[in-house]
Amino acid sequence: MAEFAMVLPALLLLLSGMLLAGFYAFRAAAADWGVFITGVSAGAYPAQADGQARLSVVWPDIRERLTVELDASSRQARLRIAIQDSRPWMFGIELVEAQRGTGVLRLWRFYPGPLEPGGVE
Repeated sequence: MAEFAMVLPALLLLLSGMLLAGFYAFRAAAADWGVFITGVSAGAYPAQADGQARLSVVWPDIRERLTVELDASSRQARLRIAIQDSRPWMFGIELVEAQRGTGVLRLWRFYPGPLEPGGVE
């Protein structure tokens, strides 16, 4: 009984650390997924598909921070996400989340005719 009482706080700290690390990894995977699926939809489908692709991202705060820039001359889509948040947690601990991601995808749409001058093939 005494050994259990001594080890219990360490086990609880270990368990809560694993839980927080798993939650952070899940949010990071959701941010990566958002960058990928938004770029694919922006490059391959009409503009309406971008909104539908964003709905596949679980958290609304991640969904809002996705930005897409289409460059028709080089036929590329540039995607960015930046998350820098701080949330209060128990015992006065501040949980900090900081993620940044960038992706460049070549557009998959069919473009008739030759490239515009200065475009990249």
